[in-house]
This record gives sequence, C-alpha cells and structure tokens, in this order.
Amino acid sequence: MSTVTELSYREAVPVNIGGVTVYCERFRAGAERRMNEESTADGGSAITNSASRSTGLTFTGRICTDNSPEDFIYSFNSLVRSSSSFNVEYMGLIFTACCMVSYSFEDKGGEWADVSVTLLTNDSITRSNAT
Repeated sequence: MSTVTELSYREAVPVNIGGVTVYCERFRAGAERRMNEESTADGGSAITNSASRSTGLTFTGRICTDNSPEDFIYSFNSLVRSSSSFNVEYMGLIFTACCMVSYSFEDKGGEWADVSVTLLTNDSITRSNAT
C-alpha cells in the first residue's frame, strides 16, 4: 500500500521593514507574561505582580541585490542605532511602534541576499482593515 504526501508551496511574502522590502520566507513571533509568585503564611502561594513583555518578531528571507544592496545595510544599521519606531504590516496584522533589535545580511554573490531582522513592540497587535 502506498501513501501520497501532499506538498504545498508558499511564495515569499513581501514585507516593508523600515523602508526596505524583505521577501519573507520564515516568520516568528513570541510574547510572554511574567509573574511573581510569593509564599503565603499558610503555605500556599499568591501572585504578587503580573506584567506582559514586549512581542518579539523575526522576519527571515531575502532582498533583491539588483539595485543597491548596500542601502539595506545602511538603512537597517541606522534603525538599530536609533530609538525611532515604525509600523510593519504582515499577514493582515499590524505591528505598531516597532524598534529594531538586530539584523543580519549575507550576500552570496547572486541576485538575492539572505537577511534576518528582529524587532520588538510593546503595543497590541491589530488587524488590517484591508480585505
């Protein structure tokens, strides 16, 4: 008996990050809530403090090196060093007040360079009204 595995293909999604178009092939988002727990006099426990942390976003993909790939490094290096925030829309979600944490750029001599960009946002994620 043979089985057939259905394969699907997903194209890279263009996303504008700080004025540069990244063709995103992988995306990761993560958030957490931190809680402090204290012992009570009767041996139980109580949560004494609870706070959400920033949402981390990582976009991994490619940029086209046909024009000026050095513009990517110049733009993103400026964003890493500044406190400027910007918005990013991806998959119908809007991430506001994003700050750049890190980026990497690897030019392998072809038409595309591999990139990874990590952002943080404290703001709530909203949905785009576009359909």
